[in-house]
Amino acid sequence: MSLISNDSEQVLKFAQSQHTLVFKPVYGGTHTQLLKESHLEPERLKLVLGLSPVTIQEYIPGTNIRSYVINGSVYSVEIRSPALDFRQDLQAELRPVELPDRVQQQCLAITKALMLEWTAIDWRLSSKGEYVFLEANPSPMFLHVESQTGFPITQELVKLLMN
Repeated sequence: MSLISNDSEQVLKFAQSQHTLVFKPVYGGTHTQLLKESHLEPERLKLVLGLSPVTIQEYIPGTNIRSYVINGSVYSVEIRSPALDFRQDLQAELRPVELPDRVQQQCLAITKALMLEWTAIDWRLSSKGEYVFLEANPSPMFLHVESQTGFPITQELVKLLMN
């Protein structure tokens, strides 16, 4: 479950309905964190939500998977890291992975439904082997992943821009 909001009542209600949650601002500026009671203090909440809506999600234990979707192709990487937000882990291991066909089809469907030409989709692969959709990012960082995996993302972006 996820909530994107800058309404403190909605945020508090959602936070009370779940056990373990993570949050991050919609517009960036900080990394994903576990939601703590101190984050929900009225003055702090008012300040934060006055700057930007936040994304709050149920914490899903498992492995990070990122799928880049461009020109009808899906390039996916498994990100092995003990950090809650792998972007903070310079030692994170990036391993190209082939997703099941149905998940690749979901990647294409999500991209089409959001009317995006390209995107990065974040998943969590649960211990039960389920792929849980987290978000689709219309402006994802990719150079580090490209350099570590050899995915032709820059080349595909150039093709997209030339058409």
